[in-house]
Amino acid sequence: MKLRGKSYRAVIFDFDGVLADSVEVKTKAFEAVFEEWGEGIQQKVVTHHQHHGGMTRTEKFLFYYRHYLNQELDREGLASLCERFSSLVVEKVIASPEIGGAESFLTLCRDQDVICFVDSATPDDELKRIVKARNWESYFREILGSGKSKQENLEWILETYGYNPADCLFFGDASSDYEAAAGCGVDFIGILPNKDAPLLKKYPNISWANDFQQIMEGNLYG
Repeated sequence: MKLRGKSYRAVIFDFDGVLADSVEVKTKAFEAVFEEWGEGIQQKVVTHHQHHGGMTRTEKFLFYYRHYLNQELDREGLASLCERFSSLVVEKVIASPEIGGAESFLTLCRDQDVICFVDSATPDDELKRIVKARNWESYFREILGSGKSKQENLEWILETYGYNPADCLFFGDASSDYEAAAGCGVDFIGILPNKDAPLLKKYPNISWANDFQQIMEGNLYG
């Protein structure tokens, strides 16, 4: 596959906000989980979540309890929160619309023998269930979730499949996506709703597009 004059052998995708338009599903779930703590806490949680898209829900729950509620979560309490969160989001993520042109782009990758991977902060089992339910499983060689960090997942892909980082491209929408790609020497393109996206404010010089339809039409910013 050739983009901006460069050929790629492998493409790595974050999931929420990149392939599925499901970011708002996760936002509303965090809001619901913290409803009992009042609007002030809810707003803090939502604001943090929106600016830390690649952080796992486990890390977020621990952070919110420690810094916003001045409490320490034990293992049982954390597991209960994660289970509740999962029950709020899985079916809605499965049903969420794709980011514009996502499946057409995946089909294009397959037709051009470009190997695709998912590298997400969603728990592994949940992520694989969602991908399978959306009938996208056949597009991906590996579906990697939060068992490891995004950079660790990307390092594993490069090592396991013997890719030169220069031959790989990462599509993401969060700082953790860009930082994983940069840490491994992999090219990056942001899939972002607009120029006010938190990632673009933090890294204003990255290449980005609203969706994959724009990319296939050759329209990239940055």
